[in-house]
Amino acid sequence: MPLLKRAYIGLAATLHDPALAIVAENGRPLFAEATERALQYKRAFNCPPDDHVRVPRLVHQYCGDDAEIVGAVSWSSSWLAGLTAELEQAEGIMGTVTRASIHPLGWPLPHPYGLQLGLRNSVSLAGMNLWSSARLSNPVVIRRYDHHLTHAANAVYTSPFDECAVAVVDGYGEGSSVGFFRYNGDVLLPVHDNVASSGSGDEDSLGLFYARICAMCGFEPLEGEEWKVMGLAGYGSFDKQLYGLLRPLIGVDGLRIIRACSPVELHEIMTKMQSLVDNAGDSLRRRADLAHTGQVIFEETLSQLLNNFAALERSRKLAFCGGCALNSSFNASIVHVTPFSQVHVPSAPADDGNALGAAWLACAEDHGRLDKSEPWATPFLGSSMDQTALDRLSSLSRLPKLQRLPNKIFKRTAELIANGSIIAWVQGKAEFGPRALGNRSLLADPRSNDIKDRLNRLVKFREEFRPFAPSILKEFGSAYFDDYQDSPYMERTLRFREDMRDRVPGVVHVDGTGRLQSVTRERNPRFYDLISAFHDLTGVPLLLNTSLNIMGKPIVHSLEDCLGLLFTTGIDALVVEDYLIEK
Repeated sequence: MPLLKRAYIGLAATLHDPALAIVAENGRPLFAEATERALQYKRAFNCPPDDHVRVPRLVHQYCGDDAEIVGAVSWSSSWLAGLTAELEQAEGIMGTVTRASIHPLGWPLPHPYGLQLGLRNSVSLAGMNLWSSARLSNPVVIRRYDHHLTHAANAVYTSPFDECAVAVVDGYGEGSSVGFFRYNGDVLLPVHDNVASSGSGDEDSLGLFYARICAMCGFEPLEGEEWKVMGLAGYGSFDKQLYGLLRPLIGVDGLRIIRACSPVELHEIMTKMQSLVDNAGDSLRRRADLAHTGQVIFEETLSQLLNNFAALERSRKLAFCGGCALNSSFNASIVHVTPFSQVHVPSAPADDGNALGAAWLACAEDHGRLDKSEPWATPFLGSSMDQTALDRLSSLSRLPKLQRLPNKIFKRTAELIANGSIIAWVQGKAEFGPRALGNRSLLADPRSNDIKDRLNRLVKFREEFRPFAPSILKEFGSAYFDDYQDSPYMERTLRFREDMRDRVPGVVHVDGTGRLQSVTRERNPRFYDLISAFHDLTGVPLLLNTSLNIMGKPIVHSLEDCLGLLFTTGIDALVVEDYLIEK
């Protein structure tokens, strides 16, 4: 690889979900990966994105030893200084804070002091390992950028749009939980209308609202279990009593997220809500109703916010980012409930994606407009399986059913799936983002009625209500889904056509929907060829696809991780590149 004059290393430096990305001088992404993958520590709380050991290896591999390195951090210097001052003032009163205190965020979420302290430490240290490493001879400079601006850069530079409106909606940012921008191909500018704080202290966060729902349903928002709320919501019904209690917790004023209750009232509402859920005769049913009703309020609020934004914009194209853009149940509805006719959500819309956003901001700062003519919008930017480990597997493992099938791997794997096997499928570079898109996937036959139970019980070790995604050849999308939309990153949930649901019950959620991935040969040729082989055998152009991990662990990173899952779960076979290992 030729040496670069300058390389840009983006560092997503939030307390949770740190990540690192490397971008070339022309803006082309070379590498992007969440820190949790290599560590195999879910969400990698309190971990630096630029650790002393791994970063020098990545710099040497992707940048060369002589390139100047620009480290770009996903939070600004001015915000960091303000947070540091706030924490210094708060330290004097921390001795009086008890678990019984009125909670600023609303019980049962953690007290914000600890989270802010961890966030301050993460942001202030980001880039220091890169800058101070004795194993790097490269000159290094560090820059810092506004948090929501890095979200917005990730959204627009992965999009197919030359111009668009940009909405960022998440748990928190630099003074607000939302950010709005305009992109015209040359510049990315903030929209200031109605965003400024009113000073009334009523600002809130849609991300925190959903985290409260997550906690009241019995899940853990710090572990990112909002996924479970979306899955459970399909089993619930709208509840007027729960809606009446929850509605004052969140609302919209222009382009602001607000709540219409005081901190004391917030605490009282949360306590009453928890009592209603815990004391219900059928607590699982009550939690499902809570998840469903909370999802309704989430969608109402976000619809109103995006409609208010659309009223200020000429563009009908929307790049949507932030943690709330992970709500696939809502994303598909944007083109129906707002004036936006085209919507792009990147593969990593949450804080890990800001590593790419920060790197692109630094690159654009030096070079002006970035040429997006290259195919940037690929999620396959992570690590590959180590070839030395594969060679050792072949020569030393003595596994009785290990084969290398370079010319037959797609047909043989499709046959195994069609015959009921659960397959771990590992190919090329890992996906950047939380969803497996055909390179670090668990695959199964969607025609099976019991496959959801088998996967949840014997492989994923998770709740029985959790659904699985369909990965479908794009050209068959309209045949299987109503109002089909292209969904390259599993970023939106669509409704299955009624006449197709019985054909693929393994991927149809209880409410008749599926969070689909649209697969094309251009995006992922090997995954496309596998699904095509399955289609040739069965007449069904889709596979059940879920991430290659068990509950509470990140997606696999190494060959050793893959083998551990194969022999400690109900997976039937592992395919790594052209190697097939059957049990």
